[in-house]
Amino acid sequence: MKKTQMMAAAGTGIVLAMSCLSTSAMAEETNTPTFSFGAYMRSGAGTTSDGGSQACFRLPGAATFFRLGNECDSYVDLKLGSHLGEVKGTKFDAKITLSHGTQGMANWEQSTPALRELFVTATDIGSSLDVRALDGAILWVGKRFYKNPDVHMMDYTYWEPGQGPGFGLDNVTLGPGKFAYAMFRMGDFTGYGVNNGLGGYNPDLIGGGSRSATVHDFRLEEIGVNPGGKLTVGMDLVRASNRDGTSTYTVDTTQSVDLDNNPATPNVDVVVRETRTIDNKSGNNGTAFTLSHEQANAFGLGGTNSLVLQFAHDAALLKGYGVGGSTDKRREWMVFDHWLYEPAHSKWSATSTVGYRHAKVNDVKMREMWVGTRPLYNINEVLGLFSELSHQRVKQDSQSTRTLSKVTLGTQFSMGPGMMARPALRFFATYAKWNDAAANAGPVACTGRDCNTAVTSFANKRSAVTYGAQVEAWF
Repeated sequence: MKKTQMMAAAGTGIVLAMSCLSTSAMAEETNTPTFSFGAYMRSGAGTTSDGGSQACFRLPGAATFFRLGNECDSYVDLKLGSHLGEVKGTKFDAKITLSHGTQGMANWEQSTPALRELFVTATDIGSSLDVRALDGAILWVGKRFYKNPDVHMMDYTYWEPGQGPGFGLDNVTLGPGKFAYAMFRMGDFTGYGVNNGLGGYNPDLIGGGSRSATVHDFRLEEIGVNPGGKLTVGMDLVRASNRDGTSTYTVDTTQSVDLDNNPATPNVDVVVRETRTIDNKSGNNGTAFTLSHEQANAFGLGGTNSLVLQFAHDAALLKGYGVGGSTDKRREWMVFDHWLYEPAHSKWSATSTVGYRHAKVNDVKMREMWVGTRPLYNINEVLGLFSELSHQRVKQDSQSTRTLSKVTLGTQFSMGPGMMARPALRFFATYAKWNDAAANAGPVACTGRDCNTAVTSFANKRSAVTYGAQVEAWF
């Protein structure tokens, strides 16, 4: 090695050493930020017995769907976090979540990120305020996923009032449990994401922000009621908050147009952007209630069992958030059970759910029922065989009952045994069957991001087969 090269290498080594020493010294300071990165992701490829891209299946009017072998998109949440420091025992942390979703059709797919989370927490504010009643309490401000309990096998988050930015106080010891309060402000969803030319990105503030709703979320959590069982009681108060006047928004609609005014030639479908006006009526208030019981190791089968009862009326939905400017007269309730069982020293694990929803909106009744199970047998630490069997029914006034049944079979390679082991690399085949009432109510077979593109080749069919591979992971 030449002398100049040796000197350069030595200089580089000295700089690196000094950098390491500096980093080490900074790490010893109490308020030096530390950073973390995490993600949720899924992606896959598939086709159908009739060719084309993978098809998925949704029952028109149903609030839920069974997801195994039934997701037709690529999706990722990118999670950035930082522990900012500590003052008098109060810890400050920040979190940002960016989400991307694509159709899963090509190598290059333009994706506009959605800013899902952006908030800061101050944990144990009792220490810095010298208020013992607030020991362990968490103060937060920003935009966030707020607790968001879910039924994983249906990708159904059943309690998520945080549909907009807000603030809250969490983890306050109160009587037999932990008290939490949060406030969220969300705008009108009418016309949201209609700019299809920008991939769903809509930079316009709908109606100038004149229509909105405020949600006050109250919870008493972790109430011990029996060995291994805890109760959560919650109420969401929705309050309309609109400015006077009218609001406008745009929608893209597909219309059949006779371009040459010649009856002998077929019409052409064109996308037309329309500007519509809505009256900023005061709208209704609303209330939602949630009661849930979570049992650990039910009947000695490991895992958890969650039994949930929910009620909502007027501008409040079952999930706890409100609809700005809504004048609907709503009475809705739902009860369901979700069970994850993972018996100790067994190669078997499973998750199951059964539920019923009853809604009456503007005097129109809707009833929904579902039942499904997903068993998994681990051949060894990484290889497993799985299936998912489900049945759904929806009945609307004066209409026939819609039904959809689905069976998925497959194998997976996962990082360890168990139902929730991830990553999981899956190979599957799905068979779905539906009735005339379901087909007449709207497209059942669909594809693309959020399954919002109908697969018309199945419009006159009542069953379909789709198969492929998918990976799901979180870290």
